[in-house]
Amino acid sequence: MTFSPTKKMSKSRSSRRTSNWTKLTAKKLLDKTSLQYDKDGNATGLSHFASPVTGEYKWRKVIKVWKTKKVTTIKA
Repeated sequence: MTFSPTKKMSKSRSSRRTSNWTKLTAKKLLDKTSLQYDKDGNATGLSHFASPVTGEYKWRKVIKVWKTKKVTTIKA
């Protein structure tokens, strides 16, 4: 019993299979991806990570978010 293909697949057939697999995988990833939004309605990141703005994950506070000053450039 052999595990190799019995006939050679043509280049057009193999590229068609590859492109169809890529399209299907991309569609699955697009359907699974959901974004996390802050209180203003802006997307902050993927939903399965803690929010960098509020520090919440699944509506619970999990990390402490430090308020930082905005860095401005000073011309000398």
